[in-house]
Amino acid sequence: MRCCKNTPQRRGGDLNFATEPEPAKADIAYDAILRLLRSYGRVPEQHLREQDLAYKLDLGRTPVREALQRLAAEGKIQYIPQRGFFTRPMSEGTLFDFYVVGRETLISALKRMRPRVRESCGVTDTLSPDELALSAESIFTSIAEEALNCEACKIVHRFCFCTHPLRMEIITSELRPAFVESLTRLDGVMSKVGAAADHIESELMHHLDLEQGAVPRVVREVNERGLTGFPRPA
Repeated sequence: MRCCKNTPQRRGGDLNFATEPEPAKADIAYDAILRLLRSYGRVPEQHLREQDLAYKLDLGRTPVREALQRLAAEGKIQYIPQRGFFTRPMSEGTLFDFYVVGRETLISALKRMRPRVRESCGVTDTLSPDELALSAESIFTSIAEEALNCEACKIVHRFCFCTHPLRMEIITSELRPAFVESLTRLDGVMSKVGAAADHIESELMHHLDLEQGAVPRVVREVNERGLTGFPRPA
């Protein structure tokens, strides 16, 4: 994750590590597991087994465990004592909470956003579901980054990550045309020089309303169809 552009970034985080090799491996595991989690985005409550991940990533279990612990501390996955690590469940209440916090943070960041020319994401209906979801998340992230507020960056990054499965469900449903239309408008105002902040805020809120409005239906459908062979924690 890139936070404020002028702030040097550190990974690993634990200053008590005296040597470089193990933190470096933990960082590699962290980034690799994040990529895997995006591919598992439509499978909530999937068991993330250390041994399976270590084998898949060709890494030792220690850096994989450290990466999973870091992801759990960041709220990107959940840890259940005596059970292990799991992808987050798709909960209506939790998703609504993410949208409340995400909305407030983005509005605040938008008011502090530096005016600049932003390259368009090139939103079209020909993009894959993952590309469309990442395009929306790229816009959200750029708002936080341009506000030069590291805390806002962290909050928005977590918001994007934890709502990614919802976004994927929306895009692969009949709501896709509305999602694409809304995102195209938002992308358009974001890429204009000197675009009025209130115009951007209006399109941003409209798009977030669309996503949030789909929460009850998506959660119901996901829970009704269940998981495809993956174990759920007790």
